[in-house]
Amino acid sequence: MRRLAGQDPEQIRRSTLHRPTGKLKAIARSLFEPPVTAAEAQAEGWALEDYETEIIEVWPDNESALELARLIGTRWVYPSMGGAPLGLRWEAMYPLMDKLELDSAAWNELHEAMMVVEAEALATIREFAPKVTK
Repeated sequence: MRRLAGQDPEQIRRSTLHRPTGKLKAIARSLFEPPVTAAEAQAEGWALEDYETEIIEVWPDNESALELARLIGTRWVYPSMGGAPLGLRWEAMYPLMDKLELDSAAWNELHEAMMVVEAEALATIREFAPKVTK
């Protein structure tokens, strides 16, 4: 089904997130990428000690998004037939965001940051999900 977005000016809103999203994506990827297992390392001819750990520096304006991303836990929507998550259950995320007691502008920025985190987390989860063969 095609979406009708963009045909009505009310459907388009300006982003308040006016900064690069690379750090947010790196945070999401680091939180949701599974670690290399000993079997995977051995299959590639390496030992676990051969892998380097990447240190990700978090900018102060991304700290709230990092803390919230760590709390996601089971707050995902899953398809009824199983598989990778479809997205966050935002109705479960909003109370966590509200507990931060942010002003309206900061809350909106955090919400947009979490949408970036959600998209990258989903891409990472799907990338490493077991491939289904028919």
